[in-house]
Amino acid sequence: MAMNLFEHNKVAYEAAIRMLSERGKAAVIHPTGTGKSFIGFKLCEDNPGKVILWLSPSRYIYQTQLENLAETSDGYKPENVKFYTYAKLMNVSKEEITDIRPDFIILDEFHRCGAELWGEGVKSVLKEYPDVPVLGLSATAIRYLDNQRNMTDELFDGNIASEMTLGEAIVRGILNPPKYILSVFSIQKDLEKYEQRVKGARYKKMRDEAQIYLDALRRALDKAEKLDIMFDKHMDDRAGKYIVFCANLEHMDDMIKKAREWFVKIDKRPHIYRAYSNDPETSKAFQDFKSDTSKHLKLLYCIDMLNEGIHVEDISGVILLRPTVSPIIYKQQIGRALSASKTKNPVIFDIVNNIENLYSIEAVKEEMENAVQYFFSHGGEGVVVNETFELIDKVADCKSLFDELEGTLSASWDIMYEKARAYYEKYGDLEIPRDYFTEDGFSLGTWIETQRALFRGSFSKPGYSLTQVQIDKLSAIGMRWQSLWEVSWEKYYESAKRYAEKHGDLLPNYQYVDDEGINLGNWISSQRRARKYGSSKWFLNEERISRLDELGMVWDVFDYQWEENYAAAVRYHKEHGDLDVPIKYVDSTGFRLGHWLANLRTKRKNDANALTNEQISRLDALGMIWEDRLDKQWNDAFRALCDYYDKYHSLKVPRDCKMENGLILQMWLGTQRRRYKTGKLSEERIEKLKSIGFEFEMADTWESRFQLAKEYYDKYGNLEIPSDYVINGFKLRPWLTAQKRNAEGKRNSNITPEQIEKLRSIGLLDEKSHTDKIWYSRYELASAYFKQYGNLNVPNKCVYRDFQLGAWIGKQRTAGRNGELSQEKIELLNA
Repeated sequence: MAMNLFEHNKVAYEAAIRMLSERGKAAVIHPTGTGKSFIGFKLCEDNPGKVILWLSPSRYIYQTQLENLAETSDGYKPENVKFYTYAKLMNVSKEEITDIRPDFIILDEFHRCGAELWGEGVKSVLKEYPDVPVLGLSATAIRYLDNQRNMTDELFDGNIASEMTLGEAIVRGILNPPKYILSVFSIQKDLEKYEQRVKGARYKKMRDEAQIYLDALRRALDKAEKLDIMFDKHMDDRAGKYIVFCANLEHMDDMIKKAREWFVKIDKRPHIYRAYSNDPETSKAFQDFKSDTSKHLKLLYCIDMLNEGIHVEDISGVILLRPTVSPIIYKQQIGRALSASKTKNPVIFDIVNNIENLYSIEAVKEEMENAVQYFFSHGGEGVVVNETFELIDKVADCKSLFDELEGTLSASWDIMYEKARAYYEKYGDLEIPRDYFTEDGFSLGTWIETQRALFRGSFSKPGYSLTQVQIDKLSAIGMRWQSLWEVSWEKYYESAKRYAEKHGDLLPNYQYVDDEGINLGNWISSQRRARKYGSSKWFLNEERISRLDELGMVWDVFDYQWEENYAAAVRYHKEHGDLDVPIKYVDSTGFRLGHWLANLRTKRKNDANALTNEQISRLDALGMIWEDRLDKQWNDAFRALCDYYDKYHSLKVPRDCKMENGLILQMWLGTQRRRYKTGKLSEERIEKLKSIGFEFEMADTWESRFQLAKEYYDKYGNLEIPSDYVINGFKLRPWLTAQKRNAEGKRNSNITPEQIEKLRSIGLLDEKSHTDKIWYSRYELASAYFKQYGNLNVPNKCVYRDFQLGAWIGKQRTAGRNGELSQEKIELLNA
């Protein structure tokens, strides 16, 4: 059975295959929980005769991915994979690399290839096989703690087949929106650090003002809801499974000690498991946690595991007991609670113990806002499933007080300038992370950002400004005055300029990426949104609007684009003679014509005024099908059924009856009966089927098919039926094979003991062990006794037809009580 990918992974897989074919490299960047490893497994399945070299951070990750695959894909396991960890690859000889001879290479969690030692092994493989297609899978391409390196540029030359943020996945309903609780449990060290800074402040006025904010901050934290109350209030699944992320082994031990205090209101005896990569007991603990179905609260404390690649299906939530972490690890930890297959919303407890890291969740919220804005402005309202999620913020007041405290403690400009100059002399630039502190405790990163804001005029606090002398001094040591957004805007503008010079317009499609890997189509759309909605995020001012106008920017693209799209429809009609366009059809220009026509159908269905009469008439002239494609398929099948009825005056359709489009009509009828039983068939369709005498409830056909088999057996003395043998329009051999599997318990079945006996009577189930054959022969004697006397009250010493039947019956009772009889044998004796 072929693997079934989620729709978002199917689209990504198809895009990756195209890109591998055309360019030899493709990266898929999807957030944790969306099942991206299945994209790699699909590549293995579709190329069974090819060698797939699969590289991963750990064998444990890969093994868990295989377990998840086995649970969701009818037991499929790739047999064509040569697996190496990045660490093992470091020590592999050149000869062994030469012996691999892969047809495809998969880099799982490819951002990890940027590590200095791991990266050398990967480079050796890629150098040895420069023409082998390389597929990359990761939740991010950026190495945040490694100078913001973008690994898609380094490994894939910017070839991204599919990219999705965590926020977009939540908006689209691929991942369920979490209930997010932000709180704090221990920042005593932070307070002590700021207390020392207050005492060491140079001026008394500064010390007094800072002390006021410090005291207010301490009071606000004291008033924060205690964690035992917070967990009791928001941990709805009180017997659920929760992953608790810790910083290190010492931190884990301390946090486990607090479990009784924090969770006592939920469960006085929670089941606690520990997992970290250097612990030999980790695998067993992880499996025990996964299989725990008790009514107790279940907590898996872990350190450096479960951040990536490993998924537990029935997680109720995660608890982040985090110091400052990189955005990639933060999102991976959140992703442990999210899954594309979940049916309920998870809960995330973000228990911060670092006062400077209170608002990491803002990044996810911003991603969601950007995704919603994009879909709403591009006719994708139906894509938006979740516009927001529940955020319960217990520390908002603390953040504002901290900002005031930090501002008060800022040193004089000249002192901070000297700190900046020292940094420049050491590192050669002023690209300083915002949370960077000097060794003596000065917040240099925040100060640099403030200078840029002052220069741009976006820092509005009274009394703060920059002199020309200060600007010149900072410029002399390499100060970049533009914000990162402004630098980015200029980079995209240069790409737009190159596109306009080459194509004569500024109308790239949304997915267009230039030769330097810049997603220009997406950026052009964002500029239109910014002008339409007044979004300041994109720094779109009048001067930049004018610069884009000079390149031929089309701001109100709908009318212009409609004409362009209609022209594509005309071209299709000329070539095919109709407008029956498959939903996934993309024309030679890259335009998704099928998707556009589907959107028009949806718009007209939901809003009678969505299209003008002129537009409707012009589409009708091309033979526009206004039915939804699924409705059309159903109606086509129903018309075929009506034609069959008119011709044969019967609805007993043979199995080999096919429609012109290949649909097997009898299978379609079975689908309608199943949908009817499950309440998924609309009243309109039910009435249509009833109008031609269709019966939704069918008589049991098992007996009639058995009689066909029995007739064959009686005639030929065996069941060696040819595969192409058909009787009354029915292929008997596949049915007998299915019955045998049912009787042997190889699939879920409601086959009865009586039916099993009937199958046995014609020799279908004669492949028994010697012991079973003896048992069934004695069961036949018991059955004969029952038919003769009407009961099985056989005296213990009774000999029936030369066999001690009484003793045998007694043994069966004992075996039944001790659980030593199969369910089939128990049911036979009960019958």
